[in-house]
Amino acid sequence: MDVQNKRCADPILEKLRLGNFYNGDKPLVWISDSPKSNGLHENVAPYNGEECDLSQYFVKEGEFGPYASFLYDKTFKKAFSPDTVCGKRNLLNLLNDMLEGQIPQKIKDVASQQPELNESGSKVSKSSILDLHCRDERDNFIEIEVQIQRETNFLKRLVFYSSQMIVQQGEPGPDWDYDVKPVYVISFARFRVFDDNRPLHRAGILDYETADRLIDSANFTVVELPKVARMIRPNDSEVAKWMFIFRYLDRLKEFPPALKTEKFEGLLPFAKLARFNKKELKRYRYIMHLKWDRYAQQLAFAEDNPDFIKKIEEKVKNAIKRNMQKKKLSPDVIKECLEYSESKG
Repeated sequence: MDVQNKRCADPILEKLRLGNFYNGDKPLVWISDSPKSNGLHENVAPYNGEECDLSQYFVKEGEFGPYASFLYDKTFKKAFSPDTVCGKRNLLNLLNDMLEGQIPQKIKDVASQQPELNESGSKVSKSSILDLHCRDERDNFIEIEVQIQRETNFLKRLVFYSSQMIVQQGEPGPDWDYDVKPVYVISFARFRVFDDNRPLHRAGILDYETADRLIDSANFTVVELPKVARMIRPNDSEVAKWMFIFRYLDRLKEFPPALKTEKFEGLLPFAKLARFNKKELKRYRYIMHLKWDRYAQQLAFAEDNPDFIKKIEEKVKNAIKRNMQKKKLSPDVIKECLEYSESKG
């Protein structure tokens, strides 16, 4: 495995300001090239140095921004509650953008469901934020679960949760015909899952030979937040913008221009820390300090092992250089990019 795919190295690369270049010139392409087009592949033009620098929109390390992270479940539920008019609108936007290309028709209505317990009681301890009944534009019903996942047995957990959602559709009696509604699990991971650079993976039940979908009963959308680059442009996809918000909202002073649209600015009132009551704010800051403590430990490792960090830096720069040479960029452009990386370190 390349060193940049090791989880412990990720915050170090970010500290060195090498994360932007580590993702190459297509930081938000998440569907691998294939002879068969599935409608999900996007071509992303290279970012230039000016587009990479969004530092003016970020707070300094260790400071609180004005917004709470959507990875905090109470913030998420406020912004995306299916029981309020604004929350439902936000939720429909999120689901339709995240599942575009996976669902045949757009979702037009959504309602929360009360999850039932199975014999293991796993529904109590799992990391689901929302369990949803959804209806599309052709009045077909689908089930969706949105979750922030733990690291242990990640993929097996996805399979287990999707299986629960299928089993819960069963009706008692001999007349049930197993007409299972499609199930979708959308999972936000705070850690790396796959050994590639794609922040978004979509999967289902496919035929090995043809890669055709065999059945639509179980479908998975996985967002790996550490892979989401710290850059966004107005012409980037809506999915890319959602991923940027989930990764960086609590670090922003304000939205960069790419996010200043009615769809995304409508989220901000729900995330304002100024609207938290005293108890909510205390709990939120406690959780965020735990996150920063882990980050501080990682930085301490970097400071205590400068030779190791230097080796990582050289390997990353060499990888960047080789990648640029393969794309036949001019030596002047390569030099300029590497010098920009060093100046941001």
